[in-house]
Amino acid sequence: MVHVRPDAAERHSIVIDAPPERVWAALKSFSARDLKIVKPLFVLRGLAALVRHGHLQRDLPAAFVPLTEIPGKELTSGIVGQWWKLGAARNVAIADAAAFEAFAEPGYAKGVFGFTLEAHAGRTKLTTETTVTATSPDARRAFLRYWRVIRPGSGLIRVMMLRRVKAIASGRA
Repeated sequence: MVHVRPDAAERHSIVIDAPPERVWAALKSFSARDLKIVKPLFVLRGLAALVRHGHLQRDLPAAFVPLTEIPGKELTSGIVGQWWKLGAARNVAIADAAAFEAFAEPGYAKGVFGFTLEAHAGRTKLTTETTVTATSPDARRAFLRYWRVIRPGSGLIRVMMLRRVKAIASGRA
C-alpha cells in the first residue's frame, strides 16, 4: 500500500472505562446517522446548495467501502467523492480496498475514516481519525476551501460519535 501525506487530517480520542471487547461491540452497534446533530448539519449543507445553485442537494448514496477490520483493534472505511460541489456532489462506487487504493481519477478526493482501540489497564483509548487526499491539484484546492467551512461540524460529529460509543460501552445508552 502506498502511503501519501493527506491533504487534511483530523483526530479525536476518548478514554472509556471498559475493556476493548466491550468498546468494539459498542462501536460496531453504533451508526453516525443516529446522532441528532447529523441531520441539521446536512440540512445546512443542502441549504448552501440551494442558495448557491438554486436547488437542494440530493442525498449522496453512502459509498463507504471497508478498508481494514481487525476486531478489537482497528476499523477503517474509505469513500471517494466531490463533496465540495454543493448541489452537484457525487460519490464514486468503489468495490473494495484494492480499488480504493488504486483510484486516481483527477478531480476527486479520497477520504479515510477510522477508529483504533488501545487497551490501558482495563480501560480503552478510542481514537477516530479522518484523512482526505485529493487526486489532483484542482480537487485539492477545491476540497481545502470546503474543508475550512465544514471542519468544525465534521469534528463535532466525530467527538459526538466517541461520546456515544462511550455511553454504549459504559451501559449508559
